[in-house]
Formats: sequence, C-alpha cells, structure tokens
Amino acid sequence: MGKKDKKNIESLDRENVIVKGGKFYAFIKRTFDLFSSGIFLLLFGWVIIILAFIKWLEDIGGKSYKLEITENPNGEYLSKNGKRYDCKVSKDPNGEKDKTVHGAIYSSLRVGKNGKIFKFHKIRSMCPGAEKMKQQLLEYGINDADEPAFKLKNDPRVTKFGRFLRKTSLDELMQIWDIFRGALSVVGPRSPIPQEVEKYTDYQKHRLDVKGGLLCLWQIQHNRNNLTFEEWVDLDIKYIENRSIWLDLKIIFKGAWFVLTDHSGE
Repeated sequence: MGKKDKKNIESLDRENVIVKGGKFYAFIKRTFDLFSSGIFLLLFGWVIIILAFIKWLEDIGGKSYKLEITENPNGEYLSKNGKRYDCKVSKDPNGEKDKTVHGAIYSSLRVGKNGKIFKFHKIRSMCPGAEKMKQQLLEYGINDADEPAFKLKNDPRVTKFGRFLRKTSLDELMQIWDIFRGALSVVGPRSPIPQEVEKYTDYQKHRLDVKGGLLCLWQIQHNRNNLTFEEWVDLDIKYIENRSIWLDLKIIFKGAWFVLTDHSGE
C-alpha cells in the first residue's frame, strides 16, 4: 500500500449500522482487557517465550524455502477455474539463506477501529518467505475463503511446529500483548490486513466501527471455515449492534470451550 500503510483507511460509510455500547461499557471493557491481559502476561509470559524459542530453533540456519505448485486431477487445492493442484513447501538446496524476517514473532499491519493502522503480533506458524508464497497461491486462484479474505484449510506454508501452534491456538498468545497495549480487545471483530480493506464494500467496512479483538462471534461457530465472507461480516455487524458485557462474556467462555474441544475451524 506504500504511504497508505501509515495512514488511516478513510471514507468509511457510517449509515444504517448503530454501534451499541456507551461510555460505561467502554470503561468496563478496557478495564477488563487491561486487567486480564496483564495478569496473563505476569503468570504465563514464560509460555510465550518458550514457544517462540522453539519456533526460532525450527527455522534457525535454514536455507530459503520454495513453494511447488503442480497441476493434478486429484490434487487437494482447487482453483477458481476448477483446476486442482498439489502444493508443497520444501527447503531449496540451491537457494541462498532467506534474507527476509526469520523472527519467531510474526508482525503485520492490520486495520483497526475507524481505519487506524496498527501492528499485530502472533507466534510465527509458517515458514520464512510465506508472504511471497501467498502471492503465488493467489496467482493460481488457490483460496478456500471468499475474497477479499484469504485462508487455506491445509496451508502448505505452515511448518510442523506451526501446525501444533494452530491446532492448540497457541500462536494467538502474542495478541495478549496487543490487548494489554490497547491495540486490540479480548472481544471484537478480527482485524483485517490493509490490502483486504481496500476491496471492502461500504457495508463490509462497518467491521471497523469498533476495536478489533482476539475472539469474535465468527470464531464460536461450529465449522466456521465453511461460512462465506458475507456471513462472517454479518456476524461481526450483529456483534457491533448488540455489544454488551453479557455478550462479551458469552463469547469469551464459549471461545475458551471451542479452543479445548472444537477444532472444526482448523
């Protein structure tokens, strides 16, 4: 996005969607975010450090990785034109060491409330060079989600340890820090990347009427990855128009239950 990365996403249509929740609700919500994230970091910050160290060990000294996409009638990955492909990621023995960021902590620009850009963090679950590989996948039309979102159920870029992180949702723990510093809330719509927001309709931009969160209504739906992007947006709008302390608590407790018992969204 160039210079736009440092600016707010503008021209957000504000018609026909009423944001629920007044000053008292906002105070309680931020107090809970600050208290819960602070306690978690004090008690379990060491878990994040250990997981990040293991991920660093997985990638240390590795050569560059390459994505191989080959056409196959029985392949797992279906493109928009109906073709099926086999996709795999492997170390490139002839490649030079990847000069891109190899840190165990993944950070990216995300769009928050009212289009404000902020840095978002996760424990890295993919191989180095995953962003470049994403462009290759898009060129072949390989995407399990409806545009402008991007998601693959069995993403070939995810490493062995990364699969464990995702299955257990432990890759999300770094977002506790984002909650503590006020960039995210415990509950709210998932924050999109700027390139996705550029393709949003005015209605879809209402996802940005409130602060993004770690948990949302979409995440507590069984087989949530089978939902269309429009259904995802509708759930976010439903949350925005019905926000309350009780709804937040329901999402938190149900979200915790899903992490422990339901892996249909992997």
